[in-house]
Amino acid sequence: MKNILFIMFIGLVNMILSPCYGQKKIDVTYVANSGFLIESSGKQIIIDALFNQGWGNYLVPADSIVSSIITQKDPFNNSNLMLITHDHGDHFNPSMVAAYLIHNTENILIAPPGVTDILLKYPDYKKFKNQIVQLDENNDLKIDTTIQGVRVRSFFIQHDSRPEIENVGYLIEINGLKIFHSGDYNGSEIVEFKKLQLQNEDIDLAFLNFYGFWNNKAEREFTEQHINPKNIALMHIPPAEIKTVKDSISLINDFIDISVFENSMKRKSFFYDK
Repeated sequence: MKNILFIMFIGLVNMILSPCYGQKKIDVTYVANSGFLIESSGKQIIIDALFNQGWGNYLVPADSIVSSIITQKDPFNNSNLMLITHDHGDHFNPSMVAAYLIHNTENILIAPPGVTDILLKYPDYKKFKNQIVQLDENNDLKIDTTIQGVRVRSFFIQHDSRPEIENVGYLIEINGLKIFHSGDYNGSEIVEFKKLQLQNEDIDLAFLNFYGFWNNKAEREFTEQHINPKNIALMHIPPAEIKTVKDSISLINDFIDISVFENSMKRKSFFYDK
């Protein structure tokens, strides 16, 4: 009886002392540039992580990381859903993504036509064509689907100041937690973006292009008014500018919590009361 009471006491103490008890969490592993592994409630999503072009400016994933993604080795062993925002070489490599789909026949890719059209011209496309979900560019509102237990809402938002470049933002929902990834959108186009009403979505974590959203008062006001996430992870940061970005963030008061990932495979957990 004493042993049972002692075990119950230890369990109660652990519940009280643990800061994470009763919370939900999002685990993030940085791959490179705008590429991440996102995990929550046993679900894994990979976004913009298979590429090999850094233009001499951006971080690219090491060959060993690319191999681990394609063959689903730890920590990518449960990553059965891949998202790609656009077809630029610092976000997407067709041969790598084709290898990933061929190697993992149950896995699904969601991507815009600029990406999927390239893949469907690949010599072995018949092996993975049924694993591809192509987004409809004519639908300028949220495209809503649930795959592998993960709800994904996708919408075309302007790449930067160049409207001719196709770019997709994703709103991902896992067990009540919401994650936004902006692709290369940087806040330069406002009218269409406002229609999304993301500020009403109760977004927990937003992956945002470091070129916008936070660096001056107007950008911070835009972020709070039109996205309003609980946490921000900045992405697309050239390694040469990491220190400058961190120094700038350290000077900001009374704004949303901002994280910067510096090295490939750096991992961080975000906790939320839900």
